[in-house]
Amino acid sequence: MLRHLEIKNYALIDHVDLNFDKGLTIITGETGAGKSILLGGMELILGKRARQGLLKNPEKKSIVEADFAIEAYALNKYFDENEMDYEDETIIRRELLPGGKSRAFVNDSPVRLENLTGLTEKLIDIHSQHQTLELNKKDFQFDLIDAVAENEEWIEKYQVELNKYKKLSKELESLKQKLETAQDELEYKSFQLSELKELNLDEIQPEEMENRLKRLENAEEIGMVLQEAVNQIDDEELGIHNRLIELKNNFRRISAYGSQFEEISQRLESLQIELADLSMEMAKMLEENEFEPFEKENLQQIVDEYNRLLLKHKALDITELIELRNRLENEVSDLSGLENAIEKQKKEVEKSKEKLLNSARKIHSKRKKAIPLLINQIEEVLSQLSMGDTRLKIEIKPVDEFKPNGMDELEFLISSNKGKSYGEIKQIASGGELSRIMLAVKTVLSRYKNLPTIIFDEIDTGISGEVAQNMAKVLQNMSRNMQVIVITHLPQIAAAGNKHYKVYKESEAEVTTHVKELKKDERIREIAEMIEGKNPSDSALQHAKHLLDF
Repeated sequence: MLRHLEIKNYALIDHVDLNFDKGLTIITGETGAGKSILLGGMELILGKRARQGLLKNPEKKSIVEADFAIEAYALNKYFDENEMDYEDETIIRRELLPGGKSRAFVNDSPVRLENLTGLTEKLIDIHSQHQTLELNKKDFQFDLIDAVAENEEWIEKYQVELNKYKKLSKELESLKQKLETAQDELEYKSFQLSELKELNLDEIQPEEMENRLKRLENAEEIGMVLQEAVNQIDDEELGIHNRLIELKNNFRRISAYGSQFEEISQRLESLQIELADLSMEMAKMLEENEFEPFEKENLQQIVDEYNRLLLKHKALDITELIELRNRLENEVSDLSGLENAIEKQKKEVEKSKEKLLNSARKIHSKRKKAIPLLINQIEEVLSQLSMGDTRLKIEIKPVDEFKPNGMDELEFLISSNKGKSYGEIKQIASGGELSRIMLAVKTVLSRYKNLPTIIFDEIDTGISGEVAQNMAKVLQNMSRNMQVIVITHLPQIAAAGNKHYKVYKESEAEVTTHVKELKKDERIREIAEMIEGKNPSDSALQHAKHLLDF
């Protein structure tokens, strides 16, 4: 509930300080006195973007501050979700700075306008004259019927699942598109992978392979060298081995003549052993050096293929080729598994779709049950507003389309008199009738939405006399359940309020808008002037007293 409103340096206002109570509060004033300015200040609290040139004194900032009692409205969760500080008595402030910028605060902490709007739409509803056009908007009509149907929880579930369904469907389409291009890609990458796998990269040792190929290519020369070396070492007459044995034996004979001869003898013996070992090793090499054309050809093919793959893939070495092969294995596996992934995704989409359909059916069922109740309640209020012959028809039918709030089409139709055909509200109702229909709708809506405060700006457009009297009663009844603030030109409605503010202008150094709370005698005078104009007659004053006693 709105407890307090203070406006400084805004448009024609120097400073306005207002207190509000429960029940029905009336705001009156001559045309041009500044009632719309007061409402404009309130709209800033609701998060409306500020226009340029609203500072009365352009060198000072403008401040609009409102105090709300919100303990009864379970808003702690909203405060937590939007990282705002909760207080039972919450203060909302807007500041318009001389440079054109504006700031918003909730309990002295800065907030973004979207967060402020999200909060204040739970606290206050400003109904201005142009808002009557919302009667023809589908979103407003759905909000109305869903409030009566108590569909909020189901619509929230539906919208969560709808977002999930859209996301899953988008992922499915992405997989399908990927599959369309995957066949060529799969064939190409599979070919590359088969080339790399065919070479058996894990067993390839490039340096050893190159050396082996060189040996095979020069096997004849290597054999000749080895054979010659073995012959020179092991020849019985001239071989190095036999001559070395002879030398060793000669030095062994003279070893008794000096230690130096013994040392040479031992060294010659070591050379003999090493030479014998060399001879055996070279003989083995000679044996292994047999030319094998098949091995040479096979190894040459491997080397050529290895070098070709290095060049093809711009790889520096065997390690990079192995990394490429492993990566291709993963990619081919992923591409091969696309069909399985698509089938799995289809099942997820269908599962989400079924949940959506169940929620939509539940929402539709509750809406259908709520329609007769909604029609009866609106027509009951319209009857109180001298529109007893007006009939409302609400038609709802399911559609095969997931809409933001369900799977329904809705049509509000009205008949202004018995026996007349139904048509759209905007085609049938006059301006005054539209105002009364909207009041009836808001009256019913207030019974289902826990909205603390509603402000009506010129809801009385196009009515007078008994209709105005009846509208005053409807507003009084509404104010028993919530705080109602009405800006009006009608004395019947002005007299129905529990509290009455008057907006007026004074021309001092400059034109300034003021607001004052009227005492009983002042209310009589104000209402009499609303009846008859300036300098009201005694009969107008008596009429005003009569209205206030009602």
